[in-house]
Amino acid sequence: MDAVFKAINDGVMWFVGLGATVGVPIVLFVLGMVFHVGWQKAVKGGVTMGIGLFGLFMVLDKIIGAMNPVITAIATRFHIAKAIIDVNWADSGLCWSWPGVPAVLLGTLVINGILVLLRLQKTLWTDLWSFWHGESMGAIAWGLSGNVMIGVATGIIYLIIGAWLSDLTAKKYQEFNEMPVIGVPCGPTIQASIAAIPIVWVLDRIPGIKDWDVSPEMMRKKLGLFGETSIQGLIIGLVFGIAGGYTLANTLILGMSVAAIMVLLVRMVGIIAEGLIPLAQGIASYLRERLKGREIFVAVDCAVLLGHPSVIVSSIILFPIMIVLAALLPGVNMIPIPSLAVIPFMAGAVVPYTKGNLVKTVIVLAIFLIPYMYFSTLMAPEHTVAYAKIGLYAKEIGSGSLLSSWDTGGDPLGFVITSVWKLLGFTAGIAK
Repeated sequence: MDAVFKAINDGVMWFVGLGATVGVPIVLFVLGMVFHVGWQKAVKGGVTMGIGLFGLFMVLDKIIGAMNPVITAIATRFHIAKAIIDVNWADSGLCWSWPGVPAVLLGTLVINGILVLLRLQKTLWTDLWSFWHGESMGAIAWGLSGNVMIGVATGIIYLIIGAWLSDLTAKKYQEFNEMPVIGVPCGPTIQASIAAIPIVWVLDRIPGIKDWDVSPEMMRKKLGLFGETSIQGLIIGLVFGIAGGYTLANTLILGMSVAAIMVLLVRMVGIIAEGLIPLAQGIASYLRERLKGREIFVAVDCAVLLGHPSVIVSSIILFPIMIVLAALLPGVNMIPIPSLAVIPFMAGAVVPYTKGNLVKTVIVLAIFLIPYMYFSTLMAPEHTVAYAKIGLYAKEIGSGSLLSSWDTGGDPLGFVITSVWKLLGFTAGIAK
């Protein structure tokens, strides 16, 4: 039995180690063959999607690589510092390194498949890479409780709830992004949409704000050259460079980097859509025929929501706002510089509800991210224990430092599930 478990675990770890740009095309190809889309369409769609994801992640790495140093420079220049270390994307290493990885993955697929067949869910979990949000929450619960099964239960509950939330938001994503039959069950992303619904409802009833059309389309019409996305990116980059005390040369380089990124991001999402849509439609059509016309959503990576110009503009505007809020809010003990990388994915989930309105998008996310700041501070002990149990960040932990992030530590749904385990007394991992 141990040998079988090890073989399954090794197979899962090998596959997830391929990353999204290889793993997603393989999954799409397999699904295309299983659901009779046709092998040529399956190959072309999978490879095209992989190319789009490769380009998109390269662009995202570039924007984070360009913005993190200038945000750090601004924080240093204005003496902004907190005690907890923000590890953010390192959580992807945490989530694939704990003992419950295969059980969460296989358990979620089985339960989701049953729920879809029973008409209790519409979103079919096909995006295996996005399981990492549930896996990371499972690792945190494992660190808290010292019990692998508690971690597995946490990961599965988190991901199944994500699929239900996807059912609620899928239509909005499909219409706004012109991507039929998709669903996006990624945890932090989907929760941003749910938060946007009541906040936008309130904003739409406030005089002034409700009629203030600040969309990229409006800005292009009224501002001419200065309304173009590329020129806005240039200006934003220059402003950040000046605020960070950059040299003239580095300021100009940052300006051009942001301008290029804002244009390329949209193009990459277009390539993703070119590969994804025919495959997703074929899979959904096959399932509808055999499930008596039922509506099925095919789960895809939250990166597909990044194509609208307002996503990256609102994200960059939010970067300094969130640093200032983290510095000023009492009880917040982490400056989220690496964690700023999650903002574009949340913005992609919010703009379908704000219809691309930059002011509303910024307000929604500023409100939504305040709890992230407090939850990431409160979850730092559990976060740190999980890293200690798998042997990462030993030097920092040994010196007494605490670790956290927005994507896992600040996650509202994960915080609620973990808090339930605490109330039930599952804190053996912390006690040790």
